[in-house]
Amino acid sequence: MDSAARRIWATQQFAQLLANEEAQRHLMTYGWVEGMPVIFADLQDQVEEIMGFVSVHGRAVLLAVGIQEYHELQLWHITIPSPIFARVPPLPSGTILEQLCTKQAQNRLRPFRVSFWAHSAVIHEIPCFVRNDMRRVDQLTATSDS
Repeated sequence: MDSAARRIWATQQFAQLLANEEAQRHLMTYGWVEGMPVIFADLQDQVEEIMGFVSVHGRAVLLAVGIQEYHELQLWHITIPSPIFARVPPLPSGTILEQLCTKQAQNRLRPFRVSFWAHSAVIHEIPCFVRNDMRRVDQLTATSDS
């Protein structure tokens, strides 16, 4: 399946998620706010490309990564680059999103930086509505439709 199809699937899954008030409350506990920009990406996307989209918004964003083959929707909160975070060396050119997410899932709130940022940012996974938990999303959606 190509990355465009995965993005479409992730968009549909995220729309279902946002249609549920309980899911919205859950997302809010991890930094999501109504109107927050959402970037839909593929795990094979280059980190520098995705962080370019983050930079355009000038504020924290929600990153949604859909892995349709496994019925997974990974959600990540990304802060804006800030001097409050430890300045770390930039990720190597060519780093893909999968490498960043795998590393960050093991080290919550660990700063990272891309070459065109003066400061580091932090990415953290939003638990519960990720990795094979779409049955829960489907249940929440069915409940809200009743």
